[in-house]
Amino acid sequence: MQQHIDDLERFTRLDQPIELRGATLTNDQAHGAMIASLLLKGGAKLDQQSSDAFTEDYLDAIEDLPAWSVREAIRKWNRAESPRLDGKPHSYDFRPSPPTLRRLALHEMIALRGRLVELQKICDARELIEYSDEYRRGMLERLTDLFKPQLVPRETEDAT
Repeated sequence: MQQHIDDLERFTRLDQPIELRGATLTNDQAHGAMIASLLLKGGAKLDQQSSDAFTEDYLDAIEDLPAWSVREAIRKWNRAESPRLDGKPHSYDFRPSPPTLRRLALHEMIALRGRLVELQKICDARELIEYSDEYRRGMLERLTDLFKPQLVPRETEDAT
């Protein structure tokens, strides 16, 4: 079980390589490739200055996220399967804004983190000890006896 937890936790780390289009890339390299791909589609053609500004904005938004979650968010965007954010539908004819991409990538991580929490709870669980009714009655009687008022004799003054 712990091995499974360790395997899942590895997906949240940023130092893990990612396979993207047949190449093994670092997290930063994968981010760069995905951003370049995003900037090439959906919207007006960008000049170098605009492209650099957008790239910086996207990097600011996703630099602390694992590349697989960003890739999955982009894949769902391209398939018009992204979850609604704030109850509003998306316009899939355009690329997502940097904050929207970040929120969608974080959404992809929710399921993984939820699974990690469930597995950790299972690992931390303790065996349930079942006591017989007779044993429980005896323990309750002992506790009741502990809290019964005790009569303490009063000291009387000696008349001398």
